Amino acid sequence: MHSVKRERTSAKAREERRRREAGKIVEYKALVDKVLTSRKNQNYTPDALSLTTTLLKQNPEYYTIWNYRREILTSIFLAQPAETIQSHIDNELQFLFARLMEFPKCYWIWNHRKWCLETSPSPPWKYELGLVTKMLERDARNFHGWHYRRYVVQGTEQATGKSLVRPEFDYTTTKIKANFSNFSAWHNRTKLIPRLLKEEPDIDARNFLDNEVNLITQAIYTDPDDQSVWLYHRWLITSDDIVKLSSDERKDLLNKEIKSIQELLDVEPDSKWCLQSLAFYKCLLASLAGKAVESSVVGYLDKLQDIDPMRKKRYEDWKVQL
Repeated sequence: MHSVKRERTSAKAREERRRREAGKIVEYKALVDKVLTSRKNQNYTPDALSLTTTLLKQNPEYYTIWNYRREILTSIFLAQPAETIQSHIDNELQFLFARLMEFPKCYWIWNHRKWCLETSPSPPWKYELGLVTKMLERDARNFHGWHYRRYVVQGTEQATGKSLVRPEFDYTTTKIKANFSNFSAWHNRTKLIPRLLKEEPDIDARNFLDNEVNLITQAIYTDPDDQSVWLYHRWLITSDDIVKLSSDERKDLLNKEIKSIQELLDVEPDSKWCLQSLAFYKCLLASLAGKAVESSVVGYLDKLQDIDPMRKKRYEDWKVQL
């Protein structure tokens, strides 16, 4: 903290801390050796499960131990009634919940949770949807959570026979309006929109597209340096997933968006994403019109080489393609 004098750690205190840490390392290595030996000996007892619990609490990134844990559980489940298996699964989900609170971006915890649901005689889909909603309240941009949410939604739909497309689409809208810089929410939207339009045929697709363009334009003007909004913008402008535009309609849309981005570039002259998008859309427009690319595109690419030197060769290659 500012204005707070740092206290020097004495040599004695440093040595004591070093010894404590060295002791923990020795204990950890001994535990790892014990667990790996247990697996080598094909020990699938509750005691072996307890050993993996102790180790995974210390290091949830050790994916080999998660594999061993599944082997143990699979062995325990043999010849067990559904009620007993479900009880074990419920305990496992509670164990994983505690790990997720501490390590919300650990791949192996999320993977193991999916395995639990796939193994469960009666997967608690409703509870899982509530859980992942809470996780995304803590961190709305946790892509692990979004990926798991899509998995849970799919499982819920299959179990109930009811579509969750509309509530999930509305959920992405809520998350996006709370913070435009949410790549996972925008990405989820691209997956939901085609289904939404198919399931709700009364929606005016062209009007829907206009509304989406207005939303993403607002996001772009709010944070022109955010990559996720530009990627969603490009999907909207170039994709036929919402409505299949004629060549003239596509050119009209491109001209409208080029004008809008040019106005933003006047305010943000060093915006990398503005320059890239203008270059891309003007090239696309020229291709659709069967005309030569505007000379201004070369100027955009020259400037991009200066403000984005890490990708200089990419812009040089782009110029060659012109």
